[in-house]
Amino acid sequence: MLVAALVLASALLHALWNALLKKAPGIEAASFGILAISFLATAAMSPFLPGPAFPPGPALAWGLGAGVWEGLYFLALAGALKRAPLGWTYTWMRGGSLLLVWPISLLFLGERIRPLSGLAVGVVGAGLGLMGLVPGRGAARGGLAWAGAVGAAIAGYTLCYKLSLAHGARAIPLYAVSMAVSLPIQVLARGLAHGFPRSDFLAPRGTLVVGAGLLCTASFLLYLQALALGGAGLLATLRNSSVVFAVLFARVLGERPSPRQWAGACLVAAGAVGLAWP
Repeated sequence: MLVAALVLASALLHALWNALLKKAPGIEAASFGILAISFLATAAMSPFLPGPAFPPGPALAWGLGAGVWEGLYFLALAGALKRAPLGWTYTWMRGGSLLLVWPISLLFLGERIRPLSGLAVGVVGAGLGLMGLVPGRGAARGGLAWAGAVGAAIAGYTLCYKLSLAHGARAIPLYAVSMAVSLPIQVLARGLAHGFPRSDFLAPRGTLVVGAGLLCTASFLLYLQALALGGAGLLATLRNSSVVFAVLFARVLGERPSPRQWAGACLVAAGAVGLAWP
């Protein structure tokens, strides 16, 4: 019950900070700012924690690997949200990550197949089918490719975090190390795309970005705590219930998901819960 509560709280906060990012006037700059706030927050907390952050062994290496995936995640997320609506993008990226994490967890991390697993995977696939390959009128081309890249990055960092935690890493310093790796990836990517220096390199609307950064930090720390207590496949699927929150927040932002897309988001969330069902 505690694990489920942690994951659902994380899902709500994750959908909320994604909605704030979508609202930001400069999505790429805002994503950089959110990442920087997450790093500063967790780096400030880490020295006050008792005990070693990373025991001897591969825990630190997996944390560094998670940082690479996080850097790719933030880049791809900004690219996806620039090109497509929040509700559509979020459903595709979360559903896609689910379909990647679950079989890997079964094959290599020792998670067991549950009676509802096959049906639940089919429900997720049906939900993505209802969302459609194209987000709708007015969206830029390439949204699906970017959303797919986000899903792959989510799968990558989820598995790396799980393996790092399994080898004894602490959640807060683990996330701080991950952010320390992903920040230079963001700086390099933005520098190559826009040049150095540039007046819009830092995000406008500082209050929005700081708030989103703190929500992002809280969301991931709750999720890492849950990962330390449960399986990666199970938690990744349960966390994907956040697609319903994301579609609701998208409605608040003025998006108008079609009835078919509402149904698709609900099916993805239902399939995620079904995969996590004992």
